Amino acid sequence: MTGVGSSSLPPDGIPELRPGAHLVPEDGACLMEYVSVLAGAPFDDRPRCTDPTLAGVARLVNDACSDARRPLLTAFAPLLAAAPRVDADGTAAIVRAVVLTASGAVGGTALRRRLRRVEGRCARVSGDGPAAAMARRLDPLYRRGAGRRHLEASIAALHALPERRRDAALIATLTAALAAAVPAQTGGRTAVGLPERPLVLDG
Repeated sequence: MTGVGSSSLPPDGIPELRPGAHLVPEDGACLMEYVSVLAGAPFDDRPRCTDPTLAGVARLVNDACSDARRPLLTAFAPLLAAAPRVDADGTAAIVRAVVLTASGAVGGTALRRRLRRVEGRCARVSGDGPAAAMARRLDPLYRRGAGRRHLEASIAALHALPERRRDAALIATLTAALAAAVPAQTGGRTAVGLPERPLVLDG
């Protein structure tokens, strides 16, 4: 994907990206509400067309991104609209991708313990035997509990970065989450349409 300038604006009739949730498109939309409009679904920040863990990442990134750079996130809307629900392996892969990318961006030890935990989760759900089967059955609890906390902590760590570094890291994190989610639905093939490198933050 080529660079996208910070002046990118949504097409006519599409709501402007803003932080938080909104009642109607005229008030603006978060990234996932934007996806719901694009998909022709009811206006909501949890459209059924997108995996809930991936949608959670998108909402966190939307709210943490600066007002100047948030319009760049519209480039991800078609991909999010086409990314269906994943299994337990996919959930673990999305969470790992977010924690790993955020850890690389912030450096130090801030997310090291969480990274070890999510690596362990990936190993458990992809294994064999009763323990692995149980871990996969408990995926809904993981998504709503520990998995969500790992995502929130990772985006919070990125939010502490200086604005320009923060926005670039947030976009890279959402890119990584999509890359982790889409192959889970395409037999491991590279996801068509994912950015080959982070979007260029012009200006």
